[in-house]
Amino acid sequence: MNKLMVLPALLFMIAIFYYPLLSVIGVSFNAPDFSLGHYQRFLSSETMLVVLRRTFVYAAAVTAIALVLGYPLAVFISRMVKQGRTFVLVLVLLPYLTSLLVRTYAWMILLSDHGVINSVLLSLGLIERPLTLLYTTFGAMVGMVHLVLPIMVLPIYAIVHGMNPEQMRAAKALGGGPLRSFFAVFLPQTLPGLKAGCILVFAISLGFYITPAALGGPSDLLLANIIARLLETLLDFGYASAISMILLLATIAVYVLSGGGLGAVVKGDNQGADEGKSRSLGALVGRVGKALADAEPVVRMQKWLWDRNIGRSAGRGIPFDYFWYALSIFLLLFLVLPSVIVVVMSFNAGDTLRFPPSALSMRWYETFFSNKTMMTASLNSIGLATGVALLSLVLGVMAAYALVRGKLPGTQILYALLLAPIIVPSIVAAVGTYKVFADWGIVGTSFGVLLAHTPGSLAYVVIILAAIFMGLDKRLEMASASLGASRLRTMFRIVIPLVAPGILGATIFAFIHSFDEVVITSFIAGIFFYTLPQQIWLTIQHYTDPMIAAISTLVMILPIIALPFARARR
Repeated sequence: MNKLMVLPALLFMIAIFYYPLLSVIGVSFNAPDFSLGHYQRFLSSETMLVVLRRTFVYAAAVTAIALVLGYPLAVFISRMVKQGRTFVLVLVLLPYLTSLLVRTYAWMILLSDHGVINSVLLSLGLIERPLTLLYTTFGAMVGMVHLVLPIMVLPIYAIVHGMNPEQMRAAKALGGGPLRSFFAVFLPQTLPGLKAGCILVFAISLGFYITPAALGGPSDLLLANIIARLLETLLDFGYASAISMILLLATIAVYVLSGGGLGAVVKGDNQGADEGKSRSLGALVGRVGKALADAEPVVRMQKWLWDRNIGRSAGRGIPFDYFWYALSIFLLLFLVLPSVIVVVMSFNAGDTLRFPPSALSMRWYETFFSNKTMMTASLNSIGLATGVALLSLVLGVMAAYALVRGKLPGTQILYALLLAPIIVPSIVAAVGTYKVFADWGIVGTSFGVLLAHTPGSLAYVVIILAAIFMGLDKRLEMASASLGASRLRTMFRIVIPLVAPGILGATIFAFIHSFDEVVITSFIAGIFFYTLPQQIWLTIQHYTDPMIAAISTLVMILPIIALPFARARR
């Protein structure tokens, strides 16, 4: 019985997610004739190869910057007292749960000629004229790093928080300086979290679409942007499918070559091998770090710092406490300040966005609620997200329970299959879904959009509920069975009531994912069914309408509602 509960979700994913991806493969090879013409066209185009290189370079740069910034922030959070740690984690989670469009719009406000950054610099007399920050590579990189920084911080924090601080104190007692202790003891143990964060950030960065289009210039377009333009402007489905497959293969290669994968989230038979790899890699990093720390210039620098009582923080994990404190506070402001600025600007009384607002008013909230198009889009989004959340919940509860309790063969593979929508770039899924749904005649319908949104929301429901079911005491279910209760009765009378807060939290996460979706919606919704994110995206591509600040402020209420359930889930 338990084993069969995964089938509905798996069959749904095959029909709605994997079949469309297979159709993209066929179209990219010009089926049924099957030729390599589209791929040859791509490889012979210098422009496309430049975009391909740029996509990888940007993804690598975003990953490196997020790692350099996120690692010390994760360590800083893990070493805080419980009350402060909870508050700071909320500050990190809040941007992660906030709409991608809202965060992108926030940076448009911050980086514009009359935005916050230029206004502050001008008022301080540091510049004579506004800097060009928006629609530049700098703007695109800042926006992308802001989006992925929480994704880098959270897995590293999870590892560091579980480490024993006594190990660093022991290294200090044995004469290890801050740098040597860090490289030889601390860093190798954090590699699993570091690796997970880098894999996720790099893969997500390969598929960026909204942020480079909104914050970058023409020279910052990535593969996802090219795919969208080929479909929306040139209607070149075959070429777009070939580029989609190249982007998908690049994403898969990241996981294969790194030895990672979402299937590793579930403990499997190869866990010992994976741990062995982690230990070997950790030992290698430790040896390299020790060699660097033992270099004569580094030793002299450590002695100079030690003599002056600077950097004696080995027991806390990282050297130079005051520097990390300052950096962590800056990063928290970097994560939260854009959302705060949007809230402030939503009360702007003027026709344009200027900081600080010349006067405060509810004008743009009134404009939003009196705008029939926006209100219809809002109701469509709420109804759609509710339907997606409920469907994802029904399928996800059964699938997660089966994965944890069913003792299924190939659990890691099944888990990876269900979580793939988190990894596959949205633009690739959108191309395949559009092709299949057009054949089925459901493009431009609310039903089609609901089906297209569900795989992504289902993945989040599964990953959340699987973690909850793993922490559930199995003896309670065994006791129910010993008293004669059927498995179905045990499920509804014992299991579901115990995990009810987690189910509610997973439902809210699924709702938020659907409510925020814009890439797939843009392809499937057509012109007769439109959502709020669609309308926001159409607006901010042309100008920074102050009404969007009011809408963004209202949309930010969703993650605030979700956060208590995220904490309850932990």
